[in-house]
Amino acid sequence: MPDGTEEEIRVPDRYDVPAGELLVIRSVLPQDYNENTIAIRSSMENVRIYIGGELRTVYDTKNTRPFGKNSASGYVFCETSGEDAGQEVRIELQSFTEKYSGVVNTVYCGDKSDIWTYMFHCYFIVTLIACTMLFSGLVVLIISLVLDIIYKTRFDLEYLGWCMILGAVWMLGESKLRQLFVPNASILSNMCFLVVMICPIPIMFYIDSVQQGRYRKVYHVAECIICVNFVICTVLQVLNIADFISTMFLSHIVIAGTFLTIFITICRDLIKGTAKHYKLPLIGLVAAMIAVMLEMTAVYRVVSLSGIFIAIGLVALLVVTLIQTMDRIRELELARQKEARETLDYLTGLPMRHKGETLIIEKMQEHDGYLGFVDMDNLKKINDVYGHKAGDYALRLVGAMLTECMENAVVCACADREKALKNTI
Repeated sequence: MPDGTEEEIRVPDRYDVPAGELLVIRSVLPQDYNENTIAIRSSMENVRIYIGGELRTVYDTKNTRPFGKNSASGYVFCETSGEDAGQEVRIELQSFTEKYSGVVNTVYCGDKSDIWTYMFHCYFIVTLIACTMLFSGLVVLIISLVLDIIYKTRFDLEYLGWCMILGAVWMLGESKLRQLFVPNASILSNMCFLVVMICPIPIMFYIDSVQQGRYRKVYHVAECIICVNFVICTVLQVLNIADFISTMFLSHIVIAGTFLTIFITICRDLIKGTAKHYKLPLIGLVAAMIAVMLEMTAVYRVVSLSGIFIAIGLVALLVVTLIQTMDRIRELELARQKEARETLDYLTGLPMRHKGETLIIEKMQEHDGYLGFVDMDNLKKINDVYGHKAGDYALRLVGAMLTECMENAVVCACADREKALKNTI
């Protein structure tokens, strides 16, 4: 211990060690020891491993992390051999954050590949879920952008895509296997904290879109508070005054305040009866907020988390949002078809009278011109002698001819296409 006293400890466990002080673990390797690796997980700790008084391994990210006082969490491996049998093992742990100072994780002995295989077996599913969420979030975002272009309106799916991407980054940042995929673990670790600070923003955009902007001013105030917290915490981290983990409670307070604001607006809509228009998104959103709150609460009870609560909440929100999106697409398609029936002649493809008048007014703002009426003679005779299909074909030919011959004209059809076609310039 820092004061020079010793005690027998259990591994894994946590002990009362002031931030910045060394916790030294000593043990003796068995006489029949014949393994090639010792491994221990660092929980935001610097690690030094000595075998027989010889320094074998040092883990300290001060030369690779962009800022901050603590090394990113990760597994630290020390090479050993049968010649080390009976030697003293000395492991020094040092964290500059109260939350992680004194944390002692499991110590593994064996073949390095076997240790990684064991860890992969334990944490692969969570990491796979995180990668799947990241991919799904990108796909959802792309689909929403395509829908925005097609229907010229914004879908709630876009905000959900950003939520899923942030949730996936959270999970990857918490992943025990992140050092397998990212050489600089500090970068991804810091990304995890950044996500925590900004994650309420896409959630508020989502609920604001669902609520049709009724509480937009309130949400703008909350977004400003989130941005201020983000700037303050980032400045403290960059200046090495306080790491993200030390200021995380501020971000949690902001998240709790944001969710309370959303909850109040939802209650207000329930009282007014306007919440019935977004029943499904409401269910998914409540599930997502509960998941985030569980994740936040668990931070103060356990050393590390996987973000699995976030994944469950976002999957629930994704399902209900997809259902709502399909309903909205169906409504937009029905509206588009209705507009087409009312504004276009299905036979010739020409605008009907009311649509044509609108187009004429637009043209008259910039150009002079004249108005022409074209009547097609003997159409009834064509229908009687050759049939209505021939009459329809003749109408299509006339419409195509007028459109082709008058490139700068507005060509439209009257209500009764058997009487005339009108060409308006």
